[in-house]
Amino acid sequence: MGNPGVEASVDHPSATSGFDVRNLATPGANTFQANVCLTAINAPCPAATPPSLTATPNPIPVTGSATLGMTTITWIAPTAEAVEVRIGSPNGALFAGGSNRGSVQTGLWVPDGMIFYLQDVSNGKPLTAENTLATAVVRLQSR
Repeated sequence: MGNPGVEASVDHPSATSGFDVRNLATPGANTFQANVCLTAINAPCPAATPPSLTATPNPIPVTGSATLGMTTITWIAPTAEAVEVRIGSPNGALFAGGSNRGSVQTGLWVPDGMIFYLQDVSNGKPLTAENTLATAVVRLQSR
């Protein structure tokens, strides 16, 4: 983004097609991280997608005296290599994990006010508040 669409291989210079983006700007003009443009001269970088954690539906519709519901938890964490979704606290029970994008349906066990935590666990990062990327509070709603 912000440079001509030219590719050149850094690892294999003799290859005819490349693997890495070739930055044709003057040295230091652009900043890239994991093939994502962070800063650029003469052209804006694309807006970075912030991490998100959502529950769908939220609120969860329930009938009668039901106190538990079911929802689908979806996460996006573009800057993380590995994530975990924890329940109740940054180091709470493990609900899901893996790559930086995903979606998993809960069972019929989600009470009103349950909080899910999206944790960056890349490179062994600890399960602490500092590594919490996003949270989602799930509500129940009686019909």
